[in-house]
This record gives sequence, C-alpha cells and structure tokens, in this order.
Amino acid sequence: MANILILGAGVMGSALAITAVTHKSNNVSLIGSPLDNDIVSSIRRDHWHPTLKADIPDAISVFTEAELTDVQAREADIIVIGVSSPGVEWAVNAIKKNNAKPMCVALVTKGLVATEGSDSAPLTYADALSSDFSDNNLLGIGGPCIARELAMGMPTAVTFAARDLELAKRVRQIFQTDYYRVATHPDFVGLEACAALKNFYCIGVSAMLGAWAIEKVTAKNPVAALFNQAVLEMGLLCQWIRDATDTAALQQNRSGLHEVAFDLPGMGDLHVTVGGGRNSRLGTHLGQGQRLSEIVNGSMKGVTVEGLDTGRQLLGGFNTAINTGALIAKQLPLTKAILDTIEADSLFRFDFKNIPVSYD
Repeated sequence: MANILILGAGVMGSALAITAVTHKSNNVSLIGSPLDNDIVSSIRRDHWHPTLKADIPDAISVFTEAELTDVQAREADIIVIGVSSPGVEWAVNAIKKNNAKPMCVALVTKGLVATEGSDSAPLTYADALSSDFSDNNLLGIGGPCIARELAMGMPTAVTFAARDLELAKRVRQIFQTDYYRVATHPDFVGLEACAALKNFYCIGVSAMLGAWAIEKVTAKNPVAALFNQAVLEMGLLCQWIRDATDTAALQQNRSGLHEVAFDLPGMGDLHVTVGGGRNSRLGTHLGQGQRLSEIVNGSMKGVTVEGLDTGRQLLGGFNTAINTGALIAKQLPLTKAILDTIEADSLFRFDFKNIPVSYD
C-alpha cells in the first residue's frame, strides 16, 4: 500500500486513481487543477466524474487545488502529474511549494518542449523536468490506455519507463492489477517521445479516414499504409530526440535496447489514438479537405489538440535537422506533410509514391 497524490482531476488522472484504489487498496488523493473545480464539485456531490462518465469510489479523497496541504504533499510516496501540457508548470510548482520529496514523480502528461531558439531536437518531459526533480525518481507512463475503459476495468497493457529500472519495477507493484498490466523499460526519453509523437502522427493517419472511402465506408488500405509509415517515422524521431539528450548509461545499453516506438508506447498507443479522440477528429477534418485554421476556428474551436501542440514544438528543430542532414527528408514524408499543413495552413496532402520502399 502506498500514499498516492494525483495532480489533475481530468479523465486519465481520475481513471488511474480508480485503478489505484479498486484492487490495490492504496491511499489516493485526487487534486483538481485550477481548471477542475466543476469536476471536484461533481465528485463531491454525486461521486460522479462528468467528463470521464464514471463513478468515483468513496476511498478516493478529492480536493481543489487550493485545499492541497504541505502535509499531503510531504506524505506522498508517489505523485502523479496527470494534467495536460499547459498545466505542467502548475503541477511542478505545487510539488515544489509544498516541499514534497516523493519516492517517485510519475508523468501521464504528454508533450514536447522546444529548445531555446527551436533549432535543435525538442526535449521530452524526461529532460525538461530533470532540473526540477532527480533523474532517479522520475517515471513515465505510456501505452494504449483510454481513460474511460480503464475506469471501467477493461484490460490494457502499458509501460512504465525510468532511467532507474528498479524504480519502474517498484511502482509497477503498486499500480498493477489483473486488468492493468505494466511492462517496465529503461528508455524513459523514448517512451516520453512516443507519448507525444503518437498524437502528432495520429493527425496524419486519421486524415486517411476522411480522405478515402468506398461507398461511404472508410477505406482500410490507406489507413494501414500510413499507420505503418507513422510507426517507422516515430522510431526515427525517437532516435533523433534521444541522441540529443540521452545519458551515457543508456547509450552503452543501446545495442540491447528494444525500440519503444514498435511496442506499447508507440505502435500500441497510436492504434487507440487513431480510433478516436481530438487528434483523430482533427486529422479526419483535414482529410476531408478543410484547412487547419478553418477547423480550429470552427468545429474544434477551444479544443486542446495535443498532437497539434507537439507539431508546433517540433517544427523548428525538424527543419534545421533536415537542412543539416541530421534527418533525411525522404525517410520522413508523413512528418513533413503534417508539419507543412501546420506551418503553412495548407490543405493536407500526402503522395503515396513518397513512401520509401527501403531505408538504404
């Protein structure tokens, strides 16, 4: 049993809270962000999460961000940052302000952070937060996990990654259930890169859902072709991002390192993301011939699309890497097609003749 503090009462943080108490008997406190007051009120009134559309067990203690105390923070064995990327600064400040020193800070948040000048590979949160926390207590959570399915107890398999693999194994023991299966991995940077990039690539793959149909039914072949291409390109960008920031220890183990882009954090998570959600909706609209500006000012106005934010953080460094030869454009046609759409507000176009037949 562990004391778990989850910062952010959104769907994933709340679903993880349910998992942590339903079968594991942990002590869980769920802290709403400054944007979660309505959710906290609903849970307190009806034990109901209005966005997750699930009952919240009585065993979960729920608080507003103003009610978080230094005692709660200091007694936490594990603190989960479960906010969207714009809320990371709030979560980090909450941990530091309350002098919390948990065994583990776990990241559910997905995103990339452009480096100063945006002319090199972006950082993952594995490195962006390394100055705030010890490398030895940071952990990433990635893989295919739709929050409502998790809250309902439907089976899934995810990956916990940490530079200290023993930490990932200890945290797995705290969270794993018969239906929430957890693999562990030392490639923290790679997992965090996949967590962000799968949202970005989902936009391009999902464009095929809107672009191709047979008698009003989505054609399967174009989607499958771009899904495979997305995974291949995700692996290349993971390598690029990892090489820019990776530790010597991981470099030494590279020869025996299984590539996370082709496992649950990459391919697996991309699969469920294409199946539905905000990134998939945006991609489908693009495939139907709408421009990005038309979508974000129209049917998806005010909607946070994490893959779009990831693309914007990626843009400057990617262009520089192509110009310097650090990345090879012909190997990354889907990346370029999505970034062109974001940068120029142009119609999404992908020419299938640009799919490489080999990577010689």
